[in-house]
Amino acid sequence: MPRLVSESKEIPQMTIDLVGPRVAVGRVDGNEVQVVHGSISSRHAELVLEGVEYRVRDLESTNGTRVNDEKITEALLQDRDRLQFGQIPFRYEGAVPRAALAIPQAGASFQMEIGVDEGIPDNFRNLSPIKGKGEAGSPIWILALGGAVAVLGLGYYVIRMLSTS
Repeated sequence: MPRLVSESKEIPQMTIDLVGPRVAVGRVDGNEVQVVHGSISSRHAELVLEGVEYRVRDLESTNGTRVNDEKITEALLQDRDRLQFGQIPFRYEGAVPRAALAIPQAGASFQMEIGVDEGIPDNFRNLSPIKGKGEAGSPIWILALGGAVAVLGLGYYVIRMLSTS
């Protein structure tokens, strides 16, 4: 069962089993996890169950929420992540131990999130010597026309040479 373990000397030691699809964290009564500390907002964050693990969402708290020392608006938690509400640190103990996540199993399938195409990156450049459709300065039609004129000119020259001999 997923749970939070407090790691602060400023509040009493707590181990909180996370139960239910949504767990509210804040300073006041009415939150499933109440942390009475000045750096915690009245409704600071929520944990939302996704599969067997929780996703943490900051609820526009004054002092923010961090996962592994990075300020987040939301993040999917993994076993042993360091979670901080305001100035109060917790350790997340997930349903699936991190070591189990790292070992692939034979025949296992996986799911992959496919992101939205955001266009060509700013640092992308085409290395092809042939310009694409619609690109300015594309000389392909000029080369084709020049080649046709050269073949016709050569044919005219050969015919003229044969007729004079």
